[in-house]
Amino acid sequence: MITKMCLVPVAEGEHPFASAAEKCCFDKIGYVEDEYFMSGTANVYDEDAFQNPRIAIPDVPYTTRLLVRRPADKKRFSGNIVIEVLNATAMIDIDRMWVDTWRFFTRNGDIYIGITSKGQVVDALKRFNKERYAKINWDNPDKSRTPIESIKDNPMLFMEEYESGLFWDMLIDLARLLREAGERNPLADYGPAHLFLTGWSQSGGYIARILHSFAYQPGIEKDGPLFDGYLLAGCGVSDAPMNAYSSAFRFGQGCIPQGSILGGKEPVIAVNTESENRYAFWYGDFDEPEFKFRTWQIPASSHDTAYNLIEYYEGYQREDLNRLGFTNVWEGCEGEPMDCPYEPIFHAAFYHLYNWAIHGIPAPHAPKIRTRIVRKEEASWGFFGNWVENRTDALGNALGGIRHPAVDCATGTYCSFSRREDGTIQEMFGNVMPFSTEKLTALYGDLEHYRRLAEESADRAVAEGYVLREDRDWLVERVVAAAARRGLH
Repeated sequence: MITKMCLVPVAEGEHPFASAAEKCCFDKIGYVEDEYFMSGTANVYDEDAFQNPRIAIPDVPYTTRLLVRRPADKKRFSGNIVIEVLNATAMIDIDRMWVDTWRFFTRNGDIYIGITSKGQVVDALKRFNKERYAKINWDNPDKSRTPIESIKDNPMLFMEEYESGLFWDMLIDLARLLREAGERNPLADYGPAHLFLTGWSQSGGYIARILHSFAYQPGIEKDGPLFDGYLLAGCGVSDAPMNAYSSAFRFGQGCIPQGSILGGKEPVIAVNTESENRYAFWYGDFDEPEFKFRTWQIPASSHDTAYNLIEYYEGYQREDLNRLGFTNVWEGCEGEPMDCPYEPIFHAAFYHLYNWAIHGIPAPHAPKIRTRIVRKEEASWGFFGNWVENRTDALGNALGGIRHPAVDCATGTYCSFSRREDGTIQEMFGNVMPFSTEKLTALYGDLEHYRRLAEESADRAVAEGYVLREDRDWLVERVVAAAARRGLH
């Protein structure tokens, strides 16, 4: 139960952690960023054999934070509120879905809310600004419990002082609050809204957990849908743990993660890069009345890219990360950091999610990246995908998936992982091995011809629904600039 929603003012010379207002030029595009502290009580749950929640510890007090980004002019509001489960894998709040999609959200007039998802980030928030975040509270209500062996020595998964299981009631209560018209809802003046839940990587497991354990419980569903649609990306994992002491990953038969098969009464779209498609094990698309699902897979891509892990954080955001001792660098020693401009595909995914949820227009089906089964000793590297490899064309790039100019008009060979100087693998930040000027010239002739080919690829992606017309020119310019940088004249 939410008992208090408090706007936290920004004092002179400070800003919320992970603020986007300056980076995304809110003063120029007509957006406003606020930070709220949400306080209340939440139950801690365990689960039965069918993933149904059971109250283990009732009414635990908490205070967490929300980042709210909204159009300053209420008339610009699209009617869509997107809630992102902020990613906590690096022990800080990461708004990755915002990073990849903010141009679409702000162009469309959407309201964005980032919600802290785990107590593991509390220490970083308080080191960033001790006074501002003094009230944040995810305290563990019962430290006498014993964590399972597989997580107790991993701080990303378990820290005794925090209870991550408080999150489910936080999120559910927030969703219900945002559908209210009363004063408790800080966005009530914007009018009725459709709610969408999104998350990246680990946070995708939170969406799986909501779908499998909470969204369709009778006590929740009786008031209408919890969310109108779901978009998860960069993931293929099972449900997030029900509480801080429970298992992090649960696998079913054939090493298929239990949470892999997704879908719901409301539309669900999963977007994956080459870093995840080999172990996502999505079983295709569904259009059943109570099981709607799409999987979109992007070739010539990786989990992290030069843009979303490095370029976005230039400026004071990099200074903020440095204050916390967090470095976001590419560790590869071959080629260049992965530079696939896949952001427009995320824009299109949200566009279609909205239309599917609101107007009943199903999202386009997309071809999967083509794969082959290999023995472990034949695999090119050893991680989640060590028994599946992507099939490649004569230039070394993945076949199938959503085609876009960076792969149709490749200026290098894209790989979803990178090798460090010590020979180890950086499994989530890929590289590109640029083609020589001679090879580029042999393939494309000159830059003018390359541009025409890139435009044709972009036009096909627009016609198929994987790129929005508004993003077509931006996408073409990005790949043409890369071709010129690599020596095509």
